[in-house]
Amino acid sequence: MLKNILLSGLLCASMYAESFDTFLQKAIDNSPYLKSFSLGVEQAKQQGATVTRYANPSLALEYSEFDPDVGDKDNGYRVSYSQPIRLWSVGNDKEALADTMERSANASYTQARAVFIRDVSLRFTSYTQEKMLLILGNEELDIAKNIYEISKARYDSGTISRGMMLQAKVAYEMIQINNESLVLALNQSYFNLLRLAGINELIDLETEFVFEISAVASLNNPNLELLKSEQKKALNEAKVNSNSVEWMNVFAEYESEPEQDILRAGIKLPLAIFNTKSQEKQIATLQASRTELILSNETSRLNIDNERLRKERNSLGTLKTKNEKILSTELELLKMFEEGYKIANINLLELQDIKNKVIETKESLIEIKTALDQNAIYTNYNQGTYNE
Repeated sequence: MLKNILLSGLLCASMYAESFDTFLQKAIDNSPYLKSFSLGVEQAKQQGATVTRYANPSLALEYSEFDPDVGDKDNGYRVSYSQPIRLWSVGNDKEALADTMERSANASYTQARAVFIRDVSLRFTSYTQEKMLLILGNEELDIAKNIYEISKARYDSGTISRGMMLQAKVAYEMIQINNESLVLALNQSYFNLLRLAGINELIDLETEFVFEISAVASLNNPNLELLKSEQKKALNEAKVNSNSVEWMNVFAEYESEPEQDILRAGIKLPLAIFNTKSQEKQIATLQASRTELILSNETSRLNIDNERLRKERNSLGTLKTKNEKILSTELELLKMFEEGYKIANINLLELQDIKNKVIETKESLIEIKTALDQNAIYTNYNQGTYNE
């Protein structure tokens, strides 16, 4: 019962069927995975604020009691206030680091969003392929049923043997069994799509969708953008850590004693003798160098992949054209063979053979259509079409 409900929902296009664009936008809006990356952007802002914030001042209060050898006891007190002041150049470096931290988080979100769109789109093409194969399976079933009915009629009229008629029956029943497997594959692909998209309700999806390569060619690959932002962050970290001295303390002090009042003011400047932050600077510099090498490798890989996709797209276009021409001839031939079989001019094996060729060619066209869609999806991802 559940299978029949799912099958009718998956196969019957209705006025309530949801387009892929609508489905994808719903998945993007509701994805906990993307929401977690969005929170990461806010987290990076707060982390940047911690990098640039000032240190707290300090206040010291002191009470003194004097007990001289001669004379009465007396008392005094001291009040001291100090404030760490960040050096001007250090402040600029930290502002730059905070900015790149936020940019890196944004790049990370953009990359995650692009990957999500790419993967949902690819999973959708797998679902539509399974649906087209099931529709083709039903078409094959109709052809096999027609052949079987013609065989029964010829057997009843005594023009073919019972064995020939049974062969047509077995072929018909085998296709029925195969279509049951196609239903299972379609349902599995459908629920895999919903799970990846984070959708927890059954949706009747339109499958008449063609993925096109975006004409916008000036966008940037999300992987490269993320690596560039990480490199800039590492360089800014190195710049911050190159400041051996970041703070100086400005202080003011008032001291009251029985015989005098003392006012002091001054600056305390730390001496970078033992802790020069050379290791921290070197670590950040090495990280930037590592990122530069990874970026170079990723750029080369991307160029090769784009060339592969271009050549693949050209080959698929040629295959599609050739298969469409072959299919046109095969369909004409199938019709002739069916008519000929009715009047005993063609034997069963010849009819079955041309039927199989028609189905194989249509399967090839379905695979080519899926491959072209996936090629467009990968090309769009590589050129940054899915960036926010």
